[in-house]
Amino acid sequence: MRAMTGPEIQEAYGRALDAHKAGDLDTAIRGYGAIIEANPKVAEAHFQAGRIYTAKMRFDRAFLHFRAAVSLRPAEGAIWSAWANAVALGADAAAEAEFLKALKSAPVPPEARVALQDRFGAQRGGTRPATGGMKLAAIRRLLSLIQSGRMAEAERLASAALKQHPGSALALNVLATALARQGKAAPAEAAFLKAIAVDPDYAEAHDNLGQFLIEQGRPEEAQAMFRRAVMLAPGLAPALVNLATCLTSAGQPAAALTLLERARAGGADAPPLCVALGNAHTRLKNFARAEAALLRGVELTKGGTAQILALLAQAQARLGKDGEAMANFDRALAMNENLPVAVGGKALLLQTLGDFGGAEVLFRKGFEIDPLNGENFRAFIMSHKAKPGDPVIDMMLRRYEDPAMSPTDRMNMGFAIAKALEDVKDYGRVFRYLDEANALMRKMSPYSIAQRFEQVAQTKAVFEGVDWHGTRIEGTTDFAPIFVTGMPRSGTTLIEQIIASHSLVTGAGEIGECARAAQDLIYDAKNPMKMHPPSMDEIAGLGHRFEAFIGERFPGSDRITDKSIQTYMYLGLVKLAMPNARFVVVRRDPRDNLLSIYKNKFPDDTHLYAYDQRDLAKFYGTFVEMIDFWRERVPDWFYEVQYEELVANPEEETRKLIAACGLDWEDACLSFHENKRKVETLSVYQVRQPITQASVALWQRYEKDLEPMLEQLKKDGHVAG
Repeated sequence: MRAMTGPEIQEAYGRALDAHKAGDLDTAIRGYGAIIEANPKVAEAHFQAGRIYTAKMRFDRAFLHFRAAVSLRPAEGAIWSAWANAVALGADAAAEAEFLKALKSAPVPPEARVALQDRFGAQRGGTRPATGGMKLAAIRRLLSLIQSGRMAEAERLASAALKQHPGSALALNVLATALARQGKAAPAEAAFLKAIAVDPDYAEAHDNLGQFLIEQGRPEEAQAMFRRAVMLAPGLAPALVNLATCLTSAGQPAAALTLLERARAGGADAPPLCVALGNAHTRLKNFARAEAALLRGVELTKGGTAQILALLAQAQARLGKDGEAMANFDRALAMNENLPVAVGGKALLLQTLGDFGGAEVLFRKGFEIDPLNGENFRAFIMSHKAKPGDPVIDMMLRRYEDPAMSPTDRMNMGFAIAKALEDVKDYGRVFRYLDEANALMRKMSPYSIAQRFEQVAQTKAVFEGVDWHGTRIEGTTDFAPIFVTGMPRSGTTLIEQIIASHSLVTGAGEIGECARAAQDLIYDAKNPMKMHPPSMDEIAGLGHRFEAFIGERFPGSDRITDKSIQTYMYLGLVKLAMPNARFVVVRRDPRDNLLSIYKNKFPDDTHLYAYDQRDLAKFYGTFVEMIDFWRERVPDWFYEVQYEELVANPEEETRKLIAACGLDWEDACLSFHENKRKVETLSVYQVRQPITQASVALWQRYEKDLEPMLEQLKKDGHVAG
């Protein structure tokens, strides 16, 4: 890119700044990025880019730009202050140490440097608020009244103190807290805001106001208060936990975990921290760590609260500890029969175990105790076939329009309504809700298909020079898992259910462990967008580690199925690690396959391409590209199943499938729907029904609605024009 002239930089910076001020951060960051690419010595562009990446909680990028900015303008206090904010919000110990080392020699006024250093030193765990001249004994008296729950008395005493000491932010904070706990919302909020106006650097007041705003149902405003509290006191444990809880709820569990680990490193060890850790690890699919954190919460509360036990049960269910999970759900419900997380959690567990009747009772209870919980309705509808006149449809339609419903709940409800309308053949209204639900998901979880193109291109490049048939790895395991892979919603769960109905096979479900480990062998740990050829010495270890993992999860199992979608990306590598492994690739008409994807909401942070029709079609093209890559090199290493052929000729195709897996025929494989094993995918209901052709060519009902996807598929040559 050519260098910009001075006037061009000023003009581009002005446009980016206008977008920044208007809240259009994506446009702004593109503008600042263009300036930096053309002239990397524009400190203002680095500074503003750092601020945006801080707002987006993308701290590695923020730190990069702040480093560049201070190298260009080392005496600019605003840059150091913004860098300190980013460090407070998202730095681990190493990044914090780097910042403090750089700050030590910064050519800024001594008082500014000391103030920033104190954030990470003397005032790390809490600030010293303005007291307005109040004596220590009076302060202690006020705080003791709050701690002992004597709110009316605390209100009177704080009001009296403020008449003598109107500049006491501390007394205002106590007054606000006392008012809030007595349900006096308006005066409480006014007192919190006045405390902050009197002392803008009072971290505890920001944190307390944030907690008040959460109780008032204003989470976005609350998160801003928690962010400010953590910026002012990076070690203030309640604020760290509160901000982390907000971030996890907003789909940023990794950023939350950084804050929670900082709180724990500072000595925090309390039930709220355990709950927050459990939630963050659960969202990150670190279920064993979630279980450990919540077990610590049980220990600290001497047996567990209803909430802790319900969250523990959720983690245990994902670990396959269904008996322990069910017992803990029941313990939680015995303490609080109307706790939504326990009611909904047990319903989901019953659903995965095939007890749809028991699950329905709890789901319907959830409709009453948590009426705007869209996730509850979406989960229920997965195993409920709506009929004309079904009252649940009208219930969902009414609640969908409720202005109090959050965007996340409206998104979940939209998917549920679309499925119910399709059940009753009201096809004309399906896409109104389906498009809105997908648009909400795309807004909450932006996705760039360019990253997928780069991933596939690099993966192919890394594997290009391997002599797949000629390579022999010493010391590999004899373990012989059966991997079922393909696009989501292509029939992979059905295929796994068929194979797992064989007496020698245990269905392990969508584990993901082997695919992740294979990915780790070729990805650069320091730069997740770069790959390198696999180390042949490490390949045998991949197989042995997976065998040990399965041995712990499914002790005594002879053969297992692993239905991990992404395995096709690393098929050759996994085969080298486990020469006896079998691979089944499931194919389906892309029009039906992609429609089925578009109709569903996937687990958080997975399949983010799924919520835009054109991206869906482009992603499908990359799947075909990878399968073609392996077919050209190792066609004998995998077996392909065409979904439409299977449902048209179940016995013939099932016999071929079982033979391809190296198994002798058993009639039970044709009665797969009677298999009682646990199923945790979106096909939880379908795989317990006999094979039908009901979903073949379903796309034709929605041809107009699917125009963007169909156009892209035709353009890329995947369907006839």
